[in-house]
Amino acid sequence: MPAQPSQAIDSDLAARLAAQAASADGRAGARLSAAIADVFADERDRLDERTRMAINRLAEASVAAIERDIAGHAARLLEARGFPDAAALLAGNRAMTLPRLIESGLMRDPGVMGEMIAQARVDLIDEALAAQRAPGSTAMLLAALAESADGVVRARAVAYLVADSRRRMAHADRRAELPDALHERLAWWVAAALRERLGHGVPPEVDRALSEASQRSIAAHDDGERVEAAAAQLVAAIDPVAGTLPQLMIDSLGEARTSLFVALLAHALGIEFSEARGLTLDADSDRLWLALRALGIERHLIAQVGFVLCEADRARDVETLPESLDRVATLAPETAARAVAPLTLHRDFRAAVRALARSPRA
Repeated sequence: MPAQPSQAIDSDLAARLAAQAASADGRAGARLSAAIADVFADERDRLDERTRMAINRLAEASVAAIERDIAGHAARLLEARGFPDAAALLAGNRAMTLPRLIESGLMRDPGVMGEMIAQARVDLIDEALAAQRAPGSTAMLLAALAESADGVVRARAVAYLVADSRRRMAHADRRAELPDALHERLAWWVAAALRERLGHGVPPEVDRALSEASQRSIAAHDDGERVEAAAAQLVAAIDPVAGTLPQLMIDSLGEARTSLFVALLAHALGIEFSEARGLTLDADSDRLWLALRALGIERHLIAQVGFVLCEADRARDVETLPESLDRVATLAPETAARAVAPLTLHRDFRAAVRALARSPRA
């Protein structure tokens, strides 16, 4: 008779099967929760497949780039310090951390994902704007700014073109341009996931190498290289007067430079770039039209901006645009300015006010 498996093997197999069953049960529950949430989600809140793919690509490329930096440098440190096995694992594996960051829920962080979603949407709008350009049309605005007689404007325009061209890299190379605080947060997440990947009983030397590699990645990150910083500096150099602002906005969209449009809006309203970008991407309200009216821009010019954005942004409905513009055009600029005035306040202050409003005093 063949030998019977030992009780130890049976016990080990049973434990593994039980763990697999528990994991499958947990996944089934998670799938059900996701399906229920999807069934009852408002249609306006759903991402279309193109947007979802763009966000996923951006997240994958961003995490992979940070992982390469941290894992590669940590591997070199560990090799030099006499830990070849850990060094080989870090050097030889790629794309190890994103699945774990998703599974753990860390990638659901509103700050990190909010920035990636916004940047992915701007990328898609720029792609659509570029596709809408008439054949043979030339980009005159940035060319003129890059040849300006004003040396500051000229330098800022060239810097913006460099930053924007970097953002328009091939999808596989395009990574999110995160603010310092968010890049730092993501770097530490990646380091922790790499550490976990190395297994239990990680020696202090490995922790030290991962920590040093993360700090190196954080220190190398330059907030000033982000396209929004370059756009803001260019607009500050131009310092457009009210009479030239509408045409600059229209031309920036015509040249598929949504980031420049956002920077113009932010500068004119005196608000942060991220707030102006939120207005630009808000397809569910009249806030952008209100903001443009607050700047004293006339209806026909707001309509030009609105039509271009409606054609480029699938989330917008061009059929409802005339009615929205009619509502906004009846307002005096001063009235519209009062409506958007809260955007000039610090975002944390506004968040605190909203939090208190959700919990009224007894």
